[in-house]
Amino acid sequence: MKKLILLILILFCSQSSIANERFIPLELFTGGEVRNDTEIKFTKADLVFGEKKTKKITGPENWKNPNTQEVIKVYKRTRKDQTELKTQLFTITNNGQCIGRVWDSRRGGSVIKNGCKFPLGFWKEKETRIFEGSSNGKPRKIELTILKLGNKPNSEISFNWKLYDLKSGELMDDNDYTFSPAKAMTKLNDKKL
Repeated sequence: MKKLILLILILFCSQSSIANERFIPLELFTGGEVRNDTEIKFTKADLVFGEKKTKKITGPENWKNPNTQEVIKVYKRTRKDQTELKTQLFTITNNGQCIGRVWDSRRGGSVIKNGCKFPLGFWKEKETRIFEGSSNGKPRKIELTILKLGNKPNSEISFNWKLYDLKSGELMDDNDYTFSPAKAMTKLNDKKL
């Protein structure tokens, strides 16, 4: 009887530890074709997306950081508002754990260091990771939590993204996102702080 209980516990623990973990490919962010491997690499993107078809992601292209003069590969994401065109540049960050903004056109333009806006690589459902970065030299903390993972490379994912002022601890932004294969971002729940 003890052996049976031990066997059941071993099977349950091994199933629960890997059942809700999967590789999140960069192509879910860009809307590109999801590959069957687990390599994070820059693949071509050229997608108009969103309910109103006002968002577009293209790339990769080279971008020169105006602060460091370093040239890196980025994706360009734009959104047409009623009054302006918002442009954001993204690259792979945090040792391949995220794709994050490196530049944002809003408020006169911001250079962002170590941003994290979308999870990459192996993540578990309900897992939370915390990253530190900065926007125009102001220290920030990013907290990313997987809400819904799916179990296939081409399953949609949902996650919560929070941005904090690192010095004061003040919550600055809180959003839930859903990304779907071949569609990029399909849902945004901005919790309007």
